[in-house]
Amino acid sequence: MLNELFELRSSMEAAGINAESWHWHYKECSDRKAFFLMIAADGTVSSLEPIDDVKSKRFRKYGVSHNFSFPVFNIYPLLYARSDEAKKAVKDLRKSFQSRSCQAVDIGAQLSQVHRLWEICESLWTESEKERISECLKSAGLRQMIDNVGGRIPEEYRAISELMRRSLEVKKDQLQESLKQLIIDGLTRHPEGANNWIDAIVASSNARVSIVLEVADRSSFSYPANHARVIAWINRKLMELPEKQKAPRVVAGTDAFAWPMENKDMSIKFPSVKLPKLGYVILRAMNAESPCQKRYGRIDAKSFPAGGDVRQAMADSLKWLALDERQGKTWQNISNTCGYDKALLFAYPSTLNEDPPELAGLFQPTDPDGQRFEAAAARVMPALQGICRDAPNAEVRIFALAKADQARTKVLVCKNYSVQVLLAGAHAWQTGCQNVPTIKLNIGSEETPLWIEPITPFPTEAVKCLNVSWLQGGKRTDVVHGLGIWEGIELLLETGDFLRRVVTRALSLAVVNAKALLLALGHADHRRNGSMKLDSRHSKYWKLLPGILGLLLYKQNLMKGDFMHTAPFLVGRLLALSDLLHKEYCKHVRNGETPPQLIGNALMSSTVDNPMRGLARLSERLTIYQAWANTARGDDLGLAKWALNQMGSVSRELVDLDLPDHTKDSDKALLLLGYLAPAGDKASENDNNSALNPEQEVSNVRS
Repeated sequence: MLNELFELRSSMEAAGINAESWHWHYKECSDRKAFFLMIAADGTVSSLEPIDDVKSKRFRKYGVSHNFSFPVFNIYPLLYARSDEAKKAVKDLRKSFQSRSCQAVDIGAQLSQVHRLWEICESLWTESEKERISECLKSAGLRQMIDNVGGRIPEEYRAISELMRRSLEVKKDQLQESLKQLIIDGLTRHPEGANNWIDAIVASSNARVSIVLEVADRSSFSYPANHARVIAWINRKLMELPEKQKAPRVVAGTDAFAWPMENKDMSIKFPSVKLPKLGYVILRAMNAESPCQKRYGRIDAKSFPAGGDVRQAMADSLKWLALDERQGKTWQNISNTCGYDKALLFAYPSTLNEDPPELAGLFQPTDPDGQRFEAAAARVMPALQGICRDAPNAEVRIFALAKADQARTKVLVCKNYSVQVLLAGAHAWQTGCQNVPTIKLNIGSEETPLWIEPITPFPTEAVKCLNVSWLQGGKRTDVVHGLGIWEGIELLLETGDFLRRVVTRALSLAVVNAKALLLALGHADHRRNGSMKLDSRHSKYWKLLPGILGLLLYKQNLMKGDFMHTAPFLVGRLLALSDLLHKEYCKHVRNGETPPQLIGNALMSSTVDNPMRGLARLSERLTIYQAWANTARGDDLGLAKWALNQMGSVSRELVDLDLPDHTKDSDKALLLLGYLAPAGDKASENDNNSALNPEQEVSNVRS
């Protein structure tokens, strides 16, 4: 990851972008439930106030060690619900606050439940935990660090100095009882926020809560101790510390990036950066306890020579790239789309500015339910074209990070492409996803229709979609190991052998994993009785899969103007027409009693693998319906006779084509698309220059 960050830092320097630099040990707060703990002038804790998640993210804490920090530190709740009885009591307590109006008459009974928790739960505040909290109250070394810089704390920032003095006077042995009383008082006065207070009382796991120390009389100071201006002043002082140290700077040479490196740099760990979703990510870490990493006798910082200055610059650059306001521009959350619960994708042009284009939003939508790829591309393309004009050799840099576990971060992909390649790739992606016949499916009923029309997927959506296996006719799904996030990027941007490899693999996954769903969708459209029940957790995939098939065929140079006249596609259409004829037969002969499976759908599974055998079986079973359609008379038989006529047209076209007895993956995809295409859609209006588009043709016949 260091090489990628060094390139980022170089681009930012060339653009004159100065990222805000934060001291390594002055870190953002963790994403935990947080409370203000107000300390009075005499060192007593006066109140406890819940903090909303947005506000808590603005605070920072100083700490060299993970367990000791100031003025924010983590504590265990007062109690631990280990037994089943205790867990049930906590659950009942939460329900009691949720189900009642929380009037004064109810609070008394509920507080008795709270007091009972101290009888049936275990205390988490051991002596070692109290000692740890005591060290945090002693400012965790922040006072000494500020003193080392020299000079007094300005009057306007005096609240932080006063907070350090007051926290020293807090009695660790009395803090637990004080918190208990404050929490119970909070429950009494603010029962609507019961869950917050209960989380501070008792835990059923090792979850902690964050305490933010603050002076109780905040209005008496120019700025509270946790004000943004105070935080910025502390950071400036911490960043000045190396310059104030008297030890002479000893340059040991240059590092891997040709930057100056001091002797002490080889003994200091790489800094960490807090990223959205991922939490803290160390730029480079090697576990000294792993024997395989001791091969060259270099562990941790010694494994890769990098000076302190360049490390800080890279950490600042990564933080700048991942700021909240740049989501969709330089980064995007791709969690649960690539086999990892927590993952981020970064994308930015080598020619940067303060307001980069929405490159990351081209790979993953910010709003998964509403945003369209075409809209994202329309916003990005003009900016990229402008970059091309000004810097023809500009690149787009893409890398993705994922949390392999709580401690380790993994680089999933790292790719550089020219801007011209991205422009061409985005255009080809949209063209490829439109490489399908007109598809508009009604999986509801004629009275209450539920229409499905294909939409263009984002690359990460295509990956996630192909990694879902549909089972039991689309009623059940299973997430399987299939494509990686890098292969989704390759589908968008690669050419040649790289592209052929990933297209072959993706097409194989598509026809295997999605066949049951596509057949269920086509069958539901042909029946239109609202009886089809599908797994709605992945309902968006119903709209994505046709476009993905079209894209993969396009990448294999199979265009819809040609493949809609191939034998596999026509066989799929023939079976779709068979469904239509069978349904009309049941409507008129069986008084509308339609069997669970129409004739074409029943034969599709075997026909996908062997079209010749499938058509042979169709010819045996179709006789009765064909005879009825030929001889029946009536005013409302137009659709049945039209379907029979269309089947004749398709059959005559099939006579001159070679019918395979075994199918390739591309043939299977064509069969599925043929089955999904509207029964009256012989070809798209553009392909055959038809004056009547397919939708109009079917609508006219059915009316």
